[in-house]
Amino acid sequence: MNGKVDIDGLHWVFHNLGNLYSDQGKLVEAEKMYIRALDSKEEALGPDHTSTLDTVHNLGELYRDQSKLAEAEKMYIRALASKEMALGSKHTSTLNTVNNLGTLYAD
Repeated sequence: MNGKVDIDGLHWVFHNLGNLYSDQGKLVEAEKMYIRALDSKEEALGPDHTSTLDTVHNLGELYRDQSKLAEAEKMYIRALASKEMALGSKHTSTLNTVNNLGTLYAD
């Protein structure tokens, strides 16, 4: 054994660490974990996989919380377009993104 940790396939760990850091108010750390999760998921699962889109959506929420509104809008729009194609316009996950995008615009 060489002592190295194989991080392939651990995109879910990065996503969950992003959730944890976000819940703790550690927004910089959360962003790093979500970006790492997103990069891993895009490579392993593809850019339009629902798991990838969950991370895109969470990045949108994080950017909104950081007042990075243009970045939040970009993430929500990406998530919405792909969720509509993958899940349909009436799916609860799609509607959650619609709601968050609407809230962003209202703010």
